[in-house]
Amino acid sequence: MVRNVKQRSAGTSVRCRCASDAIADALRGEIVGCRYRTGERLPCVDDLRNRFSAGEFAVRSALHKLRDEGLVSIVKHVGAVVTGKSSRSWKGHVLLIRTSAACSFAPQRFTMHIAAQFEAAGWMAHPLFLKVDQNGCCDVKPIVRHLAGGVACAVLCTGSKQIPDLMESAGVPYVVVDGYTREFPRARAVIRYATHGGYADLIDYLRKKGVGNLLEVDYERQMDRSFKAQLAGSGITVRRVLCKRERRGELGLGDVREMGHKAVAQFLMDGASRAKLPDAVLFDDDYLAVGGVFALLQAGVRIPEDTLVVTMSNRGNAMLAGVPHSRIEFDPDSMGDCVAKYVLACLEGRKARPKSSEARFMASQDF
Repeated sequence: MVRNVKQRSAGTSVRCRCASDAIADALRGEIVGCRYRTGERLPCVDDLRNRFSAGEFAVRSALHKLRDEGLVSIVKHVGAVVTGKSSRSWKGHVLLIRTSAACSFAPQRFTMHIAAQFEAAGWMAHPLFLKVDQNGCCDVKPIVRHLAGGVACAVLCTGSKQIPDLMESAGVPYVVVDGYTREFPRARAVIRYATHGGYADLIDYLRKKGVGNLLEVDYERQMDRSFKAQLAGSGITVRRVLCKRERRGELGLGDVREMGHKAVAQFLMDGASRAKLPDAVLFDDDYLAVGGVFALLQAGVRIPEDTLVVTMSNRGNAMLAGVPHSRIEFDPDSMGDCVAKYVLACLEGRKARPKSSEARFMASQDF
């Protein structure tokens, strides 16, 4: 009986291997024949299973073969994206590493945009999204596997010191996105958003709306110095409500919404605060805004009759549909362009100076 089980298992393995080869051959032909062009995403695993009447293992094996050949790039939460290049044509490998509480729209969009820039220039980009545990540490095994194969450079979107230390021990130069130079003194460069222009537009907008006092709902951190300096000379007074973490480690999107709701609800419980509402409420994050706006509505605050709502967003606050608001937007595409241009210039031996990406203020709904 044992022999029969082994024979059946072996037969199943052979069938899966043959199915994956057939799927890979079909998709390869369609990519070469330009049915799927560079930058386009292949159908999802479930669609490919239905099309080829195959199992999930066979489909994923086929996609991994195409990835190893350099025809597609597989990105978590996105899928298989066509690169249209042979693996032998890559100039080298670049790691794009992000550790974040939640891989929302903006981080994914930024990562895909910068990966496309590298691959268009002939460099193989490897996007890695790593989860952080309650102690602030992450599993670095995926990074170690890539380092063993040779990496020319790394782009880090992380506040953790664990990954920069790993890059330094491996002798891999790295660039930090949206960090502080004092925290990463050995980084090749630290590239940040240039917020001065965006905040100037925001303050000008608030003054035109007659805002004299502003409530800022923010995380537990220092207010942006550029924003603080511009507010000081604008005549707008600011009160701050800090959203406190209930627990250490990774935060989900639901946790962030809850933080915003709790912070605003506690603020409104104070009789003096409830009696004298601010002219405008500025939320530092779109997910904070969802929770905070819900708390305002629960308390009977009319928007925009009682107060204005302004949010900082990377996705246009689609979640606030139906609620009048304005937003200051940090564009992940322009930030990706700045990072890619600098790193590519360094890799190809050209002189480069990192430039910041400007923020933009956009009124999504006029009050």
